[in-house]
Amino acid sequence: MAARIGSKNTALSGMVIMSISVIFSIFSPNFFIFLISRFLVGVGSAFFFSSGIGVLNDLDNSNSSRNIASFNTAFSIGGGAGVIIYSVANIYVQWQLLLLYGGIVTLIFTVIAFLMIPISPMEEEKSDFIKNVKGRITSKPLILLSLALSGYWGLNFTFEEYEKPFAVALHFMQTTSGLIGSLTLFSGILGLLVFKRLSLNRPSRILPALLLLVSLSIALQATAISYYIFYTAIMGGALSVILFSLEYSYVIKLEQEQRFVPLGISIMNAIQIAVGSIITFAFGYMFSLSPYYSWVALGIISLLFYPLGYGTIRKIS
Repeated sequence: MAARIGSKNTALSGMVIMSISVIFSIFSPNFFIFLISRFLVGVGSAFFFSSGIGVLNDLDNSNSSRNIASFNTAFSIGGGAGVIIYSVANIYVQWQLLLLYGGIVTLIFTVIAFLMIPISPMEEEKSDFIKNVKGRITSKPLILLSLALSGYWGLNFTFEEYEKPFAVALHFMQTTSGLIGSLTLFSGILGLLVFKRLSLNRPSRILPALLLLVSLSIALQATAISYYIFYTAIMGGALSVILFSLEYSYVIKLEQEQRFVPLGISIMNAIQIAVGSIITFAFGYMFSLSPYYSWVALGIISLLFYPLGYGTIRKIS
């Protein structure tokens, strides 16, 4: 879609869908309708994320890696701030009003973005468009690249979801456990600072080294050393910004036409979500059996997929 109507229009369409869906969810007559409205919020988010990276690439493709790192960091900070602000505000304000305020604020920023962001390039010939889309969906390098880091996608998503329950299992108080969980989001700032000072001359060496570091660190949570969890929360959140920024920058390097960058990122996300969701589901079962040794399995699984795309990553680099 971004290739047809431009990354800007697609991203802003996603923001509009999210805003309206959030506002209408307030008036849901039953849980089923509420669930549908939340599903539409997810659809709008999918429109926005990959197209948002496309917009950044349209504006400045000479510093795509660092721009993506800033983009990912903003997501992390927004997520962490949203959780904290909502938790505090919900004590004094009804959740329906909070959703209404959130939807209105998002609409306001959509209008501002529409006025400030230049129009993105668009595809004109329908026949060429279909051919180009098919070529990218069946692209072997893109598929291998996506599979190579799908294990890490599963690790990162699972890690962020289960860090707080694991803190509870280590007998931390609920408030402290919540703080530990939010650290995985706010530490994205540290990841951005490190990324800006990181030499990207040999990314094919940096990426596997960081992947090994995060996998080993997460696996060592099996030791159940109480305060070690603070290290993994900060380290995991920081490295997620760096690793995801590197993998998206690979898609940009792989893509020869800027208008198809969002499509490539969407394909990568779809593959990684499909594989990563299975990892998260399997981890949930293992965590119910052992909240400690399940982390060892997660660390190992995240590394198993990387050899699939090692050759592709070296070639792109």
